[in-house]
Amino acid sequence: MSVLRDADLSLANWLQGVLPPGTGVRFDAPRADWERPVSGTPFVSLFLCDIRSGGQDLPPSGWSEVRDADGRLVGRQPAVRHYRISYTVTVWVGPAGAGQAGAGQEASEEASQRAIEEHDLLGLLIEACTNTDTIADDHLTGALAEAGLPSFVRCGGDEPGRSAQGPWPGLGIAPRAHLVLELVIPVVPPMVTDLAPPARGIVLSAGRLPAPGPTGEAAAQAGSAPSGPAPARAAGTVRLWERRTITESRQAGPRPGNGP
Repeated sequence: MSVLRDADLSLANWLQGVLPPGTGVRFDAPRADWERPVSGTPFVSLFLCDIRSGGQDLPPSGWSEVRDADGRLVGRQPAVRHYRISYTVTVWVGPAGAGQAGAGQEASEEASQRAIEEHDLLGLLIEACTNTDTIADDHLTGALAEAGLPSFVRCGGDEPGRSAQGPWPGLGIAPRAHLVLELVIPVVPPMVTDLAPPARGIVLSAGRLPAPGPTGEAAAQAGSAPSGPAPARAAGTVRLWERRTITESRQAGPRPGNGP
């Protein structure tokens, strides 16, 4: 399953504890025929309208090392990504007999009462977001449950660039009460296990070089000295360190002479 499916199911599980029993949850786009309800079962529509990175211009860099019980490096875990998923939430209440009432005062009162019931359910969502900012672990499913990291939920709607008219013109629906519910989810990249073999040994060595000869005035004085065998000159010692790593495959067999 994908992370978006896990987000939908986790949010639906959370809403079951917020909404009255029997309230349905739908994720398809609202349609014009929903404005003429004939069923007495109310439902909440969660229309996924926007997906953005979790407030970061660039993806996080770096990783953490994963080691086994013996301290050996077994993998590198890239940094966790976060994404904000925005849902346009609307409530659709269809009392028995809705759509059959005639025009006039009775129809207006029925429409007003239906709107109040829809506002009541929207208010429950606002209160739920006020009381908590995370979805409980027992409501999370799939990769969100396996991640062991919190998934945040809040009532949004103040994101720059969002139209005040909402999605209604594009859906062919008259404007109606709605709120934007944001779910911030963690996405854990897979651990990198294709690592270089560990170093098996280090060899260090040192060398000796002769001391440099005289220069400048000392060289001129040396040139005017009488001929003859040159006195022995103490050689200077310069340590040259060389580092060399020897690697072996973990599957390599025993070396000759070392026994099984």
